Amino acid sequence: MQDQKPSSLSPAGTGPAVKHLTVSGPAHRLVGAESARLGLTRTEYADAAIRYFAERSLNPVEAQAREGQLIMAEVKRLGDRVFSYLQEQERGLLLEMVRSQLRQQAVQEQTLRVVENLLAPEGGEALHKIQRKNQERISEATAAGVAALNIKSLNKQPGNGK
Repeated sequence: MQDQKPSSLSPAGTGPAVKHLTVSGPAHRLVGAESARLGLTRTEYADAAIRYFAERSLNPVEAQAREGQLIMAEVKRLGDRVFSYLQEQERGLLLEMVRSQLRQQAVQEQTLRVVENLLAPEGGEALHKIQRKNQERISEATAAGVAALNIKSLNKQPGNGK
């Protein structure tokens, strides 16, 4: 396309002076067909098309390559979001598995202590006192085990706001 010198006279009611562009024959036919299909003048159609590419800083010759790049970028962004979501779900499951394992280990240790204390001739009230102490120790051991992991990301629980 090449610019030609503007006409010194502009048609009434068209605003700024109308300038002329030279386009290839096939492009001229496309402009005519598309503008007629859309109910626009050729000038309106060409103005809109040029503004479209200029406002988006697109190279109209490379428009298809650009669209492919945009689609691939969007696919990558969505893939990253899905992967991030899956990682968060995995962290929550892992934390619950670790807590369960630590609690089970603490319960086993405390159960052994209860059995040892039952063998001692201290009586029923002592047994209740031992059970309360053991429950406290189980809770403390579970909390200490989670704290020992020292993995901040595991402390996030989905839907818990932590």
